Amino acid sequence: MNKSEVESATNNIEKRMTSPVVPLIVTLAVAGAFVYLDYLLQPRFRGDTLPYLMVIIAEIYVIIQGFISFWTILGGRYNPRNFEYHRTQDNLYAAPVGKSAIKILAKHDTKVSTTVPMYIHHKKITVDIFIPVYGEPIEEIKSTLIAARDIYGLHETYVLDDGESDQIKSLAKSLGVHYIRRPTHENAKAGNINYALSKTKGDLFAIIDADFVADPHFLYETVPFFENDNLAFVQTPQYYDNGDNFVSTGANFMQHVFYSLIQSGKNRFNAAFCVGTNVIFRRSAIDAIGGIYNLSKSEDIWTSLFLHEHGYSSVYIPNVLAVGKTPETLKAYSKQQLRWATGSFEIFLRHNPLFSKKLTMEQRLQYLATTSFYFIGFSVFLLLLLPPLQIYFNLSPISLLIPFWQWALLYSSFYITQMLLGFYTQGGLKLETLFLANASFPIYIKAFWNALIRRDMSWQATNAKNDYDSPFNYVRMQVYVFLFLSLTSIVGVAKALYVHAFSISLIWNIFNTFIFGYFVQAAWKESREMKRVKKGTAKKVMRLQQGNV
Repeated sequence: MNKSEVESATNNIEKRMTSPVVPLIVTLAVAGAFVYLDYLLQPRFRGDTLPYLMVIIAEIYVIIQGFISFWTILGGRYNPRNFEYHRTQDNLYAAPVGKSAIKILAKHDTKVSTTVPMYIHHKKITVDIFIPVYGEPIEEIKSTLIAARDIYGLHETYVLDDGESDQIKSLAKSLGVHYIRRPTHENAKAGNINYALSKTKGDLFAIIDADFVADPHFLYETVPFFENDNLAFVQTPQYYDNGDNFVSTGANFMQHVFYSLIQSGKNRFNAAFCVGTNVIFRRSAIDAIGGIYNLSKSEDIWTSLFLHEHGYSSVYIPNVLAVGKTPETLKAYSKQQLRWATGSFEIFLRHNPLFSKKLTMEQRLQYLATTSFYFIGFSVFLLLLLPPLQIYFNLSPISLLIPFWQWALLYSSFYITQMLLGFYTQGGLKLETLFLANASFPIYIKAFWNALIRRDMSWQATNAKNDYDSPFNYVRMQVYVFLFLSLTSIVGVAKALYVHAFSISLIWNIFNTFIFGYFVQAAWKESREMKRVKKGTAKKVMRLQQGNV
């Protein structure tokens, strides 16, 4: 994706977010939620006890998450840039008063040398840019290093190689960037960054993952915020330019919703958190909390939480300042979601923000919503069980006396408005996202179990190139769910033909079967493609070997 396309996407999101249509849709969604909740809690509509309790637990959780999300989204109509930010930005490349003046307007796309110093309050600042590396393709690392090296403003670029690759060491030397290899490799990415901090001295340091290509204006847009001496970090979006298959399309759109709606709103409550890349920190703030938190693979959100507890502030800006790659395979997506969900559950279980006296009430609620979000997996699981309970045991969560059209109207009053909000703010709606989100519930349940028993997980680059590894090794539960739902649909159809009546549960179960069938088909197509690529690679290697004989 070229620069004009990135800028266009950013501008479109900002225009939609500031549109008066957004609060209108949110208001309708809140009203719809109350209507649906009123319907659920009315005794005359209750069905059998077990499925009814399952519905209450699942739906009330979703509604509470929805309310907090709407509150956050409305908070997003707030610009974190104040007068001091703009004044600092205008003088970022200007020498102190009394010295030779250098003032370049980078916002007008005038190229600024990477050797021009930057100043805040007429004081020269130093900046380090860290590129953590661990098994990413060499061509991706090269693009990332070149882009980081060429960011406007004086800075030092470091590649932090945790994979001990001499090839990357040579690449760094050829590109004129620094190379750091630590002697031991404990604590994954956090340990890698903390070791680099012990070897560098920049006032500020940025982290850009090896699969992200930074915009040259990265420092120009972020550094001026540090005129606020209490600011700990500035986070920018994770933006992806790959959307070629089921996984990358669905995951890409999922991230757009989070970064355009949720993170922007968290600024209002000083609760925007770090996401591990495309972020710049104040070194002294990190030093004050003892370094990047290194006892979890989700070091980003843990570090953010501790910084906020120490009274520091954070800023999120929606400007796309680095473009990367979202997961392209079910293996990569599953591992990424498992890592993120496990980290969130770890905080929820071990350091629940709701009980942190060091946070404001707004921050507590924001972090609680974030760290409890992946309980959505349990809600999906409970709701998936409802149709089989009715089909096999004639247990229904709602009164069978209510007409289908009335149930559909009440049910959609909350969910349709949520989809409408996503459609409007993102300029479209991807079915792949809905399918992927629903089929991810086994990942989130597994993540909760990992956090509960404190099971450690290995770290892997998002789209690391390994030998063939069947996607079915990572989606077994989804396959089992598909088989179960398929059997249930067959039984349900047979039962409906026998009693000459189709129920809501049967329609719902068939729809769920379709969702998981689509997911399994995507896994099958991915497996075929991986086998084809592996076979082609093997033939190529064989021809080369024969040519050398």
